[in-house]
Amino acid sequence: MLSRSLEDYLEAIKILTIDKKVARVKEIGELLNVKSSSVVNALNILKEKGYIKQEKYGYVELTLEGNREATKILKKHKILTKFLIKILKVSEKVAENDACKMEHVISDETLKKILEFLNKLK
Repeated sequence: MLSRSLEDYLEAIKILTIDKKVARVKEIGELLNVKSSSVVNALNILKEKGYIKQEKYGYVELTLEGNREATKILKKHKILTKFLIKILKVSEKVAENDACKMEHVISDETLKKILEFLNKLK
């Protein structure tokens, strides 16, 4: 099980690699608003756990397992953001911030019910 912080790093890498398959330490740091040294420390842990591949000072790539986990985290984030904006009428900025916090603790059962609820609205 990953910490909230490590999940945030995986999600950031996923977002950055959607278009170009690789991410850089600097880009990850900018997206998460953290120092490069913090990024390097987190990446070392993710690499040890088998979630990413990275050559020394090179690009960061998600492994198959890392991509699976990052996709799951990002999906939660998107569902929660949509729910907060569409149903609760929360501002986009607050919804993004709250969804980022909620995605780490929400159960699969609750997320499934939220998704079912959103799908009924279509």
